[in-house]
Amino acid sequence: MERKTADNLGVLLRSYEALYNWRALVVLAGSFAVAGLAIIGGSDMAMGGGGRMAVAMLLGLVALVVAVMGVNGSGLMLADQAYDRPIRSFMSAFLGGLRVTLAAIGVLVVLALGYALVLLVVFLLALLARIPGIGGAFAFVFAGPSVLVLALTVAVLLLAAPLALAGLWHGDGMTAALTRAVTIVVKRPLDVFMRFLVLGLIVMPAALFLFAMVGMGDMSVTGMYLVDALRSMGGTYGGMGGGGYGGMGPMAALFGSLMGQGLGAAGVSTALVWYLAIAVVGLIHMLGVIWIYESVSDGSG
Repeated sequence: MERKTADNLGVLLRSYEALYNWRALVVLAGSFAVAGLAIIGGSDMAMGGGGRMAVAMLLGLVALVVAVMGVNGSGLMLADQAYDRPIRSFMSAFLGGLRVTLAAIGVLVVLALGYALVLLVVFLLALLARIPGIGGAFAFVFAGPSVLVLALTVAVLLLAAPLALAGLWHGDGMTAALTRAVTIVVKRPLDVFMRFLVLGLIVMPAALFLFAMVGMGDMSVTGMYLVDALRSMGGTYGGMGGGGYGGMGPMAALFGSLMGQGLGAAGVSTALVWYLAIAVVGLIHMLGVIWIYESVSDGSG
């Protein structure tokens, strides 16, 4: 992309061009769907208790890994789009997503350790204020600057992470992406924050509209399947006893019967639609983060 175009704040309006990248949408939505199904399966197993809890936790971990890899794989495809490169294949995005995920974990660990180190230094300086006689002078000298340092550290922690991720999607190594992101935030914290704020204001209307439409459709369709399930059950649910279902009585029996009548399958199906809606919004935001990274970076590398 041209530098002049990237420096224009209005380039964030082009974040909606992410929807033209159908490959990235397939990767992101597909990963969310697989992760969501794993979470649903894990939740069902967790309700069974016993040894199933370990399997449920394993499925939860698998869901997290799949979702993160999907985000990074689609992020690589969006970076190809933003920098006018040929969109990579699904396999290349998958393998690249794994590499970026490992690097992203490293970035988060380094940022967290950096914050902990700064917090430790501030704490040690605060101990000087306990020295009898001269403690007040140390408190006056160090307290104010400590507030500024901690504020800047929090800004780096919150803003440098997405910028570093965009750098990894761009093709930078972990060290280069982290160094550039931290440098940008330290030099231009308010500039970076305002760009993320503008991006949020751009994405929010689409998110509200899309979620509202899907929500209304979900309530209507779920109501239809609920009525059909109750009708197909006839009057049998009224005489369900309290045996079984862990002693929860007729309400548990009714819930189990409704799930058996297809309401559970309908819920899983509608959940997949929600994952698609979330992927659409996420894709728009991710391309916006790439535009922000390009607009605030120095263009080197």
